Amino acid sequence: MRGNKTIADALLEGKRRLRTAEKENYALEAELLLMEACGLSRVALFTQGEKIISPEQEGKYGNYLSQREENRPLQYILGQCEFMGLSFLVGEGVLIPRGDTEILVETVLEIGKQEGIEKVIDLGTGSGCIPICLAHYGKMQCVGVDISPKALAFARENGEKNQVAVEWLESDLFSGVRQGRKGSFDAIVSNPPYIAKNVIADLMPEVRDFEPRKALDGGEDGLDFYRRIIKESRPWLKRGGWLFFEIGYDQGQALLSLMEEAGFSQCILCKDLPGLDRVVYGKLKEMIDEV
Repeated sequence: MRGNKTIADALLEGKRRLRTAEKENYALEAELLLMEACGLSRVALFTQGEKIISPEQEGKYGNYLSQREENRPLQYILGQCEFMGLSFLVGEGVLIPRGDTEILVETVLEIGKQEGIEKVIDLGTGSGCIPICLAHYGKMQCVGVDISPKALAFARENGEKNQVAVEWLESDLFSGVRQGRKGSFDAIVSNPPYIAKNVIADLMPEVRDFEPRKALDGGEDGLDFYRRIIKESRPWLKRGGWLFFEIGYDQGQALLSLMEEAGFSQCILCKDLPGLDRVVYGKLKEMIDEV
């Protein structure tokens, strides 16, 4: 890609390259990458097609296209993505927020409004999208926990970017949370790693080869982190506190059983628009013998 290219020429070539690379949304991706490379608005992209782009812009666009052809996620190339109407910074070392997780956030917001949920801890916070949205839309007091310093760096930046106050803790689940905070949370929320180990090799290359494996690998059956969180959650919740999970499409019944066996009641399974299992939540029984 060299020469006196116009915006229209560059866009046409970008679409051709990404279509050849079998990118499902090749047209939109070519547009977004060109807008980023040239600092264009969407309106300018389509109204200034005859404008010549500079050699620097042409080189940058070509580099972006090459990265995408090599399966680097679009969001990593752009350095950001949108989640529930807010903008989040992302890059290598942090899981890219997905639309499926919006169902989890919306569920917590809905139950939170009904039940007066105020204090929430999010385990495996990654980019921080869950607690940031809960704080922004639900005015909840949130703690975001992650074992990865790199992920927490993104989370802190995202909190500042979206102007919300969230407390960030580097911790392996509850291990780094002060003991004095036991019994203080109205809800625990988590979108933990839930891909079964033997399935990871079959994931899309964008996910398998670029996103952090620790944020994907849920153990042999994908349920390792659910078991840990459910087992460890009781002391940290207030009586009658809530536990919310995002889950894999085929994990609903297993999670309902695990939660009910651990002393959670009113356990509900929510499905996404295609009808697949997506969220499970339940309430800790207020009167139950400790185990």
